[in-house]
Amino acid sequence: MCLLVGALLALPVLPARGEETPTRLRLCSMDVDYPPYALVDGSGHLQYMLAQAARGLGLEVERRVAPRRRCAEELKFGLVDAMMGAYSPERAVYAAFPMAGTQADESKSLATPRYFVYRRKGTPLQWDGRRLAGLGEGRIGVESGFSFIIERLQQLELAYDDGSKTLELNFAKLAAGRLEGVVAMEAEAEALIARRYAGLLERAGKPFEQTPLYLMLSRQFHARHPAYSARLWQALQDFRTSSDYRQYQQSYP
Repeated sequence: MCLLVGALLALPVLPARGEETPTRLRLCSMDVDYPPYALVDGSGHLQYMLAQAARGLGLEVERRVAPRRRCAEELKFGLVDAMMGAYSPERAVYAAFPMAGTQADESKSLATPRYFVYRRKGTPLQWDGRRLAGLGEGRIGVESGFSFIIERLQQLELAYDDGSKTLELNFAKLAAGRLEGVVAMEAEAEALIARRYAGLLERAGKPFEQTPLYLMLSRQFHARHPAYSARLWQALQDFRTSSDYRQYQQSYP
């Protein structure tokens, strides 16, 4: 155990006046893998980070697995306490984020993955950072529940298909010509291309999105435990820079 976690274990968690100290955090995890960040078996980088930071605060993480949209609904109604995801004004209505003024505090994010548009090799689809050329009458695939990507596609008035909940399904559609492009997380997409679509699929230009991920807390949990929530977000920030976490990332790339 790294010195940081040991130090956290030694610190008492002092609740605010009238604030109850929680003993568990009900986390809703997605039912598909998003390597390396979150995996169905619970061994993803961010899941490990949360488990270690929570342990340092004497908090037990109770994990359940469900589709992304169900996790969001359960978070909204306080049936679970937390899930991992990107900030959006829509989500901020029902979820609490670590904030810096009126914006989410990126220093307390868990990771900042990049998303690219992918195309069939040699097709004209191209993203230049502002506009998508070569789409024609085609559609862009995006995984169901990727609300921040869907919102961006809607803002750009691009036709999209969010009927598939895994990248594997979207890449299969793309390879078969049923989609003209797919927006996907870089780490997952590059690994899948190397494994199954080498020479067939490729990036289509510049990064489409670069979005920090956060531990989102239910409004109900945050209202009961505001000081503890702040300590948890800080513990995550501290653990992200620890040698323990770097070693885990290297051991499980």
